[in-house]
Amino acid sequence: MVEPDPTTIIWRDLDWILAQPDGLNSDNVLSYFEMSPFWDPQCNNASLKMQTRFNDLKDLTMLLKKMKGIEFQVVHERPPALWVIRKQNRLAEREVNLVATYYILNYNIYQAPSLYSIIGNRVLTSLYQLHLAFNTAYQNVEFHPATGYTWKVGDAQTGTSKSRIVQQDPAELLEFRNGVERAFKSTRIKMTQQINQVFAQSQEKIQELTAGSQNDMIVSEQTPNQPPAQPSSPTQQSADNITKRRKKSEDIGKKKKKSIS
Repeated sequence: MVEPDPTTIIWRDLDWILAQPDGLNSDNVLSYFEMSPFWDPQCNNASLKMQTRFNDLKDLTMLLKKMKGIEFQVVHERPPALWVIRKQNRLAEREVNLVATYYILNYNIYQAPSLYSIIGNRVLTSLYQLHLAFNTAYQNVEFHPATGYTWKVGDAQTGTSKSRIVQQDPAELLEFRNGVERAFKSTRIKMTQQINQVFAQSQEKIQELTAGSQNDMIVSEQTPNQPPAQPSSPTQQSADNITKRRKKSEDIGKKKKKSIS
């Protein structure tokens, strides 16, 4: 079972206070504190009370300083409403370590929180509120380079939201626009140069491939020891045809003479 946080406990006993003739005072405030759940039965106060219960010693402070261990001491009082009790570990007569602090306010006994827990809770609360503020601002702000920041302002009567333009410094807005234009211009120039360079390289590559294919075709048509044949003219072609016909007719005449003889 998880024990509750001591700083969340509030304890009081009105019956005990009403049973006291003088009520709650500085003489019996530790006796009232003994009945609370904050009391340590093994403390030096309880041990010393058992040892001196038959002695009429009202002030045990001097005796407690000579002992070592856990003890309870009233460090501040403003009767009949307030008493501050400190729980401490005594190491020597003039050396103690604080363990916890309790206070009695209007008969209620509380344990005071530590400084660490107080600061931690305050910081956590502040961070939570900042988180809510930033989320609210993020949901209600818009930005455009031409108009600047626009905040959405709600109307409590109608329950609707409307936009309100926050005026920006003209010089700041003009500087922002000029910067955007310079960035676009620089990017456009760089891209144009890269495109032209790639296009020129591709054209040179195409020309090299075309020249290489033409040279291969010419070399394959030519023989090693014979120059390339020259194309014949139409006059030369007709003379060759006449010579072939004449030779053919002479051959036919010789065959007829042989057959007659």
